[in-house]
Order: sequence, then structure tokens, then C-alpha cells
Amino acid sequence: MRKFIKYVFKITFYILIINSFVYLTAFSQTNLDNFFAGDFSTNKILARQFAKERQLLSVNLLPRHSIIFPSFVNSLYKNIETFSGLAKINLNDIKLSDNISAKDILNIVNLKGSFWYIPNISYTLLLNKVIGIELGIGVQSVSYSLNIPKDKMPDFLNRMQSPNMPVSLSELVKALRGENIGFKSSFYYIPIHLGLKIISGRTHKTVNTFRLGLETVVYNIDTENIFSGETRRSSTVESTFYISYELGWQIDLFPNKNWRVKPYIDFSLFEIGVYIKSANKGIYEEIRNSLPHLSDTSAVSKLPFASGLNLESFSLNFLPEWDSFPKAVGFVTSLKIAIFPRVGFTIRF
Repeated sequence: MRKFIKYVFKITFYILIINSFVYLTAFSQTNLDNFFAGDFSTNKILARQFAKERQLLSVNLLPRHSIIFPSFVNSLYKNIETFSGLAKINLNDIKLSDNISAKDILNIVNLKGSFWYIPNISYTLLLNKVIGIELGIGVQSVSYSLNIPKDKMPDFLNRMQSPNMPVSLSELVKALRGENIGFKSSFYYIPIHLGLKIISGRTHKTVNTFRLGLETVVYNIDTENIFSGETRRSSTVESTFYISYELGWQIDLFPNKNWRVKPYIDFSLFEIGVYIKSANKGIYEEIRNSLPHLSDTSAVSKLPFASGLNLESFSLNFLPEWDSFPKAVGFVTSLKIAIFPRVGFTIRF
């Protein structure tokens, strides 16, 4: 994986070096007026017009899914009763343990999603007027955090308390640590793609892009045990592959100007594709395996007065295995579908 990324960066670096050499050569052999007007007749390389208006540098200002899912989670959490009512789901009927329902959890937890991203940048070299090779890269980060504040911890523990327990669970945990339970997941996406760009239409403004993409997904799962306060982090790196098709347009901001460098506005209608290798199963299983650590009772079981206590009911391992889902779930989650995935600009030179 690292070798592949280094290889891609080397290609990009060599392209920049070659372009710099070409334009420095042209600049040294022409005056300023001719250079910016695109007149390179005195330069043997550029006089062939090989590079003239055949290079595109594009920036996509949209963060894609890095903004959709955290915003959706925040909205869903704030309006969960409205959404559950519309879906005709009774949250009290969803039991996470013997004494705790989904509604009980939502009343005492804080859930928040956040994101940041570096816009996707792509370079295209047109082999002729309508066909080009595209290479692009970007960075996206998505984080979700869930915690129970210290002031709400006693209520949470009392709901976990078994009626026949001889000790107060909240007092027990307070003696151990007195902190709050926490769960945080962070995902970093580094998409790199190689594409075939076909410019079509009467005015050559319709852009069809066929991509073969590689996404490096780095995800960290942090959990904080409710009893001992012990924190645990699991980190995983996965590579995913996908193929996709994107339909978009370019708008020439100055169609009547014959400039050497021309700016365009980009926007796309949709992108549709499929992941040949997806990271969804790995992410789901990592989260599933991390949840039991939140309620691991080994710290309590070692205490002298804890012998004989039945603490098994505190397990939060309520998520089913990924393989237990219908195959349709794997297929749907492997689809790469985006509406209006691109709004940005292109510099053609």
C-alpha cells in the first residue's frame, strides 16, 4: 500500500517537474506578451502545441460523504423521537440489556458527529481533444463520539442494577473511578483514483469520467470502560477498490477570450459505482468487538465483596455478526452512489 502511494506521488512529482521545465524553457525564449498570449513559435517543444490547452487541474470543493453522515447522525440524535414515530418504532421495545432500552440510553448519552476534509485535487492530461487520463487524490476524516456525562452516570448505573445485588453499583463504580463512559470512532479516508475522461457534446462541455479508485481507510476505535476507567484503542488500516462512472459538465467562464490559461466551473449530476473490495465489514466487526469493553466487569469481579455477583447482564455485546445479515446488505453497502458529487473549478492550460 505504501509503495503504491509513493509510486503515485512520484508520477505526480515527475509531471510537475516536466511541466516546470517546459514552461521555463518557453519563458526564456519568448517575451512576456507572447508568453501570456500563448505564442510559443520560438520554442521547439511548445511550437508543436503538444501541451497547449491539454492539461486540466481540477479542485472539487465538496467533501462528499464526510459531511453527510456526521450531519445525519447529529440530526437523527436530536430528533430521534420524531423519526422513530414516523417509522412507527417504539424505542422502549428495543432492549440493549435486561433493564435498559434504547430510549433509556438516548436520554442519558451525548452523541456527536464531526468531520474535516482536504478538497480532492485531480490532474488530467488530454491525449486529444476529447480523451484524457486523470489522476486525483484527497483526504477526508469522519469522527463519532458517544459519552455519558458524570452527572448522568448514577441514573445509567441504577438502570443496570440487578434487583438482587447486595451492593449499590453506582457507589461501587464511584469508588473505583468516578469518571464517565466513552466511545469514539475516527475514520480517515485517503482516496486515490486513476480515470479515463471523455469530453462529449456539441460544445465539448459534457464530461464523462470512468474511474478505478483506491481508498486507504484508517479507523481508530477508542473505548473507556465504565467500571475501571481503562481506555483501549484499536487501529486498523484497510484498502478498498472501486470502479465508478461520473457525469458532469464544465462551464467556460470566459468563452470569448482566447487566453493561454482558462478557468472553468465544474459540477456533476451523479456518480455511480461499486466497491470491488469494501471496508464496511471490517469497520462493523471492529465496532462490534469494541463495545463489550465498555461494560467489561473484570475490574469489579476482582474485588473481594464482588464474589457471587452475577455481572453477566451488563454485557453490551448486542450487535449481531456481519455474516448473519442477508447477502443483500453486503451488496447495498458496497454500492458507491452520490448525487451532485462535484462542485468546483478547473484551470485549463
